[in-house]
Amino acid sequence: MQNLRNTSSDDNPLNGSFFLGQCGAVATVAVAVDNRGMPTADPADARDGDGLGSATESAGILWGVGAVSRRLGVATATLRTWDRRYGLGPSERTSGGHRRYSERDVATVARMNQFIAEGVPSAQAARVARAGQVAPEPDRPAPAEAAGRAVQLTVNAMMRATQDLDAATLTAMVGQVLDHRGVLDGWTTVMAPFLVTVGQQWEIGQLGIATEHLASECISTELRQRVRQTGEHRPVNAPVVLASAADDQHALPLAAVAAGLAERHISARMLGARTPVSALTDAVDRICPRVVFIWSSLTATGLVPSLAGVEGLDPKLVLLLGGPGWQPTGDPTESAASVERVASLDGTVNRIAELVA
Repeated sequence: MQNLRNTSSDDNPLNGSFFLGQCGAVATVAVAVDNRGMPTADPADARDGDGLGSATESAGILWGVGAVSRRLGVATATLRTWDRRYGLGPSERTSGGHRRYSERDVATVARMNQFIAEGVPSAQAARVARAGQVAPEPDRPAPAEAAGRAVQLTVNAMMRATQDLDAATLTAMVGQVLDHRGVLDGWTTVMAPFLVTVGQQWEIGQLGIATEHLASECISTELRQRVRQTGEHRPVNAPVVLASAADDQHALPLAAVAAGLAERHISARMLGARTPVSALTDAVDRICPRVVFIWSSLTATGLVPSLAGVEGLDPKLVLLLGGPGWQPTGDPTESAASVERVASLDGTVNRIAELVA
């Protein structure tokens, strides 16, 4: 009888999904900001026509309300309310008479948005934003509360880019989060809540399959980039194999694990989605890994694979099972390896680091 170890403190199989979890502290924002506190202009937005933007010699780049909404993650209706109530609106006009936000206007609105996220009342936030001041210290909420609101702003902005099928913007946002927070914290605090929201919107018919695929692809692209960036520091022989269960088409969790391991300079071979048991055993036989991580999203794919056919199988080999698809009890008797359950991205990376140390 082989050992089945559950490293989760909760027997609920859904907790095996890396897409779930509490939102912790995060210091990211929903828009790139330069060292003057101004949202960074995207050259693609510096054009006139559909309200995205235009340029004048006196005011620089001018922004339409739609462009400001996308950049700051603030609804257009909210921007118009702030304009009407507090005078935080566009101060410039194009040659055609259309109102546009100047760079200074956008910076003011960005400050307003930040103050509100930190719990400052709207009227007071507008007053200090217009004056270019910092938010009053006594009105600031607890750090955890402010961080949670910042996360929500980021997730909202990512959702808007997803709904618009704007891969370039979404990829840039994902990159900013991972650059600032790292893979483990960035995934737990921002990517997981974002993916949960995408899944919920898909379930109720608000998002189509194209948007879901775009979100996954943008995140996967950035995670793979992290692996490539650290690849030159990793050992040649991979001690870890990553694969999805046979017939499981989800490979994004594998990319997250690979990127998390890369940050610790731990090499991994990712076999990808729908890895047949025969291909897995062949890889184990040829690579001789110390750890094999397998992801299963659905109970239909959550069968513990047998590695009994591998000649000279390392007796210390550990099979880590991730995802909500595995049966709570499992049946590792045929696996010919020690089997453990892992319930989170950081838990997986930490356990692998322990095993290959």
